[in-house]
Amino acid sequence: MFAAQPPTPENAHPLLVVRDAELAEEVTRLAAASGSELERAPRLLPTAWRTAPLVLLDEPTAVTCADRALPRRRGVALVCRATDESVWRTAFGIGAERVLTLPADEPELIELLADAVDAPVGEGRVLAVLGGCGGAGASALATAASVVAARSGGRSLLVDCDPLGGGLDLALGLEREEGLRWSGLSVGAGRLGSATLRRALPKKRVGPGELAVLACDRDRPPSGLTPEGVRAVLGAGRRSGATVVCDLPRSPSSADGPVLGDAELAVVVVPAEVRACAAAARVVSAVTERAGCPVRLVVRGPSPGGLRPRDVARAAGAPVLATMRPQPRLAAAVDRGDLVSAAHRRSPLATAADAALTELAAVESPTRR
Repeated sequence: MFAAQPPTPENAHPLLVVRDAELAEEVTRLAAASGSELERAPRLLPTAWRTAPLVLLDEPTAVTCADRALPRRRGVALVCRATDESVWRTAFGIGAERVLTLPADEPELIELLADAVDAPVGEGRVLAVLGGCGGAGASALATAASVVAARSGGRSLLVDCDPLGGGLDLALGLEREEGLRWSGLSVGAGRLGSATLRRALPKKRVGPGELAVLACDRDRPPSGLTPEGVRAVLGAGRRSGATVVCDLPRSPSSADGPVLGDAELAVVVVPAEVRACAAAARVVSAVTERAGCPVRLVVRGPSPGGLRPRDVARAAGAPVLATMRPQPRLAAAVDRGDLVSAAHRRSPLATAADAALTELAAVESPTRR
């Protein structure tokens, strides 16, 4: 993999320094296609050389760079119209990792530009949340997990995978915000730039962090909610370093396979009731068959029949991660679109969400394809 130069400021952009005006315009066009913002400079400055995530040079500029004896770094590519012995000698002289001939290498340059913009401080993680029975509260827990992740200072991405759930933007008061929903996403089997996706989504500032949500539509089919679309969104979220929380429906859907195959942890929410435990056992069994990750329970009390957490674990067939006592006025907060306030630090909802995120950080990430 062609790696960018760490560390870089969060607002640093790929740097283009070329003397060929036509070549510069062509690279700029490809940058727009990759969803990245390109910085063009008439000459190469030492500060930009150190901080840009990707440096693109033509041969004359690269020769000047070599003459100035700038320190070697990763993330340098030489862009040209044709290669010859002189081009390769120059590339080796500055330590370029790629020599790209346009237009033949356009797809590779687009990918390099996308990777440079997306390069995260650390790889993001994926949490899947499901209800063990109808009305278990999985959507509330998934939303709260996204809120708690953002409040810790990081990025979080809440992905609504339930087309019949009414739209998770409602729970956050974002239903009137402009931005992308599943009906507007069309990626096929392609790659989705993380910076482009994040800019397109409705967002909410939560403490020092930021929560973005990709919700299902209420007035049109969520046409982008396909296995390919879900994989692209998960990949973009990971590359941005975000905590990606997916709210999955109990019934089989097109999102199940990609999410459960990619997640580090699956959490099933189950009330401490006999029928709920019987229903949750089927959900846990189905998830365990499809998931490549641990499955844990969040148990909602109180139990009308006196079931203890260990009874629920035995009946549902998975370990209990956390128990959650009743939270007054939670339903009213959901109706007001105010789940951010409901998931305050000492609330039962936030405590359960924090337990899920702690477990998510602790489990080993499955091998990536």
